[in-house]
Amino acid sequence: ARLIEKKIQFIVPGKQMFLPEFLIDLKEYGTKAKTIAPNMQPSAQLLLLYHLQIESLEGINFKEIADKLLYNGMTITRAAYYLHNVGLCEIQGTKEKYLHFKSSKRKLWEEAEPLMSTPVKEINYYNGFSPIEYFSGVCYANITALSNYTDINPDVVEYFAVRTGYVEQQLLGPNFKKSNHLEGNICIEDWKYNPAILKTDRNVDPLSLYLCFRESKNERIEMAREQLIEKVEW
Repeated sequence: ARLIEKKIQFIVPGKQMFLPEFLIDLKEYGTKAKTIAPNMQPSAQLLLLYHLQIESLEGINFKEIADKLLYNGMTITRAAYYLHNVGLCEIQGTKEKYLHFKSSKRKLWEEAEPLMSTPVKEINYYNGFSPIEYFSGVCYANITALSNYTDINPDVVEYFAVRTGYVEQQLLGPNFKKSNHLEGNICIEDWKYNPAILKTDRNVDPLSLYLCFRESKNERIEMAREQLIEKVEW
């Protein structure tokens, strides 16, 4: 029980197999896998959103998927087994593994969306220039992106999304300094996965943006969310 609480993998031959990375918890009392991590990992979410919006990953081997998403092979393997174990796809192949998606893209989104979460990991405010003109890894996000996709009006603050660590590596300097939500003219969201892989033009992708606003009860935001989904080309 202590190993399970700490999510440490172990195998007891003939009795139990606990592999939390692959969502496997098999006991001697039965052979049905128990879902032990209902929330989708960032890598699995990125994989699925890429398949839904950028390029079909049907029949693509894991190595090619890893190259497209800039992850290592083990991370993609874990993501694929997660999606397989929650019933969103099948893993096929012997020497080389492939993904097979049983549902249409629209239905797959409807099945997967409850397992997904906001991609935003951290939010910080800055004073400085708009970074999107000079840096390819930066995307419009939040209300700024929502105003580019829908009829909602933008905010006085510009919102951007980057992968975690991007600001420290690329942006901080004499013309870009950390501030606060009262004085900053720029808000940057650090995302759990790289938003630039999914970006549309200069904006974060519509489905990730939908997830960012999913919990909002603001009527204007709710209407804009519906517009976002209507514009997705399934």
